[in-house]
Amino acid sequence: MLRPSGPAETTRARNPAASERSAKRRGRSFSAVAAAALLGMVGPSCVSTDVPAPAENALHLGTVLPFSGDRAASGVALESALQLAIGAVNRAGGLGGQPLWLDVQDSHSDDERGRDNAVRLINSTRMPFFIGTEEPKISYRITDEIKSHQMVHLMPGLTSAQFHDPSAVAAWFRLSPSVQFLSCALAKHMVAQGIAKASVLLAPDDYSSYFGTSFGLVFTSKGGAMLPALFIDPQSASYADVLEAVARLSPDATVLVTSPSVAAGFLQEWAVRGRPVKLYLGPTLNTPELLRNLPVGVLEGMQGVSADLGDQSSAFDAYFLAQTAEPPVAGSHYYFDAVALLSLAVAEGIAQTQQLPTPAQLKDHMLSVSSAGGTVVTFDRLADGLALLASGQKIQYAGAAGFYLLNSLGDSTLNRGAIWQVKGTGFETIDYQQCSMSEVLDDPTARK
Repeated sequence: MLRPSGPAETTRARNPAASERSAKRRGRSFSAVAAAALLGMVGPSCVSTDVPAPAENALHLGTVLPFSGDRAASGVALESALQLAIGAVNRAGGLGGQPLWLDVQDSHSDDERGRDNAVRLINSTRMPFFIGTEEPKISYRITDEIKSHQMVHLMPGLTSAQFHDPSAVAAWFRLSPSVQFLSCALAKHMVAQGIAKASVLLAPDDYSSYFGTSFGLVFTSKGGAMLPALFIDPQSASYADVLEAVARLSPDATVLVTSPSVAAGFLQEWAVRGRPVKLYLGPTLNTPELLRNLPVGVLEGMQGVSADLGDQSSAFDAYFLAQTAEPPVAGSHYYFDAVALLSLAVAEGIAQTQQLPTPAQLKDHMLSVSSAGGTVVTFDRLADGLALLASGQKIQYAGAAGFYLLNSLGDSTLNRGAIWQVKGTGFETIDYQQCSMSEVLDDPTARK
């Protein structure tokens, strides 16, 4: 239901009709029946488009997603990924008989407004779990609320914050690959391709800055020369001055790290001006939304780096497309897996103690359901995994983004990056680059 939550703001309590409205506002077709199926709230022979309310015993998950601003192209798809996993869990009976319910606010792609909306959401109802955000600073700025409410905070976004807090009353998990490993992978690939001088063109945010710093450290350690970093203004109407500044630096290649919407505008101008510099693309740009906003062929052969999603990624892409009639965006795999891993960990805790695990206990269960030694459960077999856990068996989750290797702090430690190139209307993986901890040891972000 739509509930007022402050001046000019609305809490988007997610349900089939609300999902349909959010999709239509963004020019997408999303049927109420299909949305209801995602949530598992209707049976195969009884379809209703009535807007449901959360059950009294529902376990609430909160998130703020970018439905407006420069990251707006990703909001609906990330929400759909969450709803797909929630639907699978609810159709399997929920967690200990309690269904999951997702409450969403718009981050507006803005740190201040997003933080205010996240705090409002957290304080609006008892909410043991929070997922996101796409804006790293928002995650930093809600730590007091997370601790105060003794919550579990999962950060699946590619640009998620990377930090640790010693609190024993709350828990944090970062599921997407650490920035230092992906930047290292791209640096090694570019050196192997003969790039001797490189520059970076970055969005003015923490993730992009960390990426640029990490990339520069590895690139120079491999014999390359780093030129001064440049920043791209998301609000700019023209990128002529940026392109001229890059040309004055005269790099062999420039790495572009920003949001897909900003990148699309920049690349259109770059193409019109005769492609004056060789470009490589950062992890957030491995997404169909970038290609949809550019003429076919403009980026043909352009290379970049992204997380290695493993063997299940293409199967998840097809699954997501079949359920939502839209391809996933960068990060969709991790948002789905956030709900899946959380649900499996909670289910293991309930099976062992007959009660919801505390945040501290949940860390052990997250490590358990992601570690080897049990029955492998794929992303499309969540009901089987929940049943196995209820019977006391050990499982290992093989998610939409592949297997997970979490350390004791709750961070993903997988360190292989996928190198891809644009081919036609899609992306083709052409190589993989593995980075060791010693190669990123001098990276200050590695110690965060």
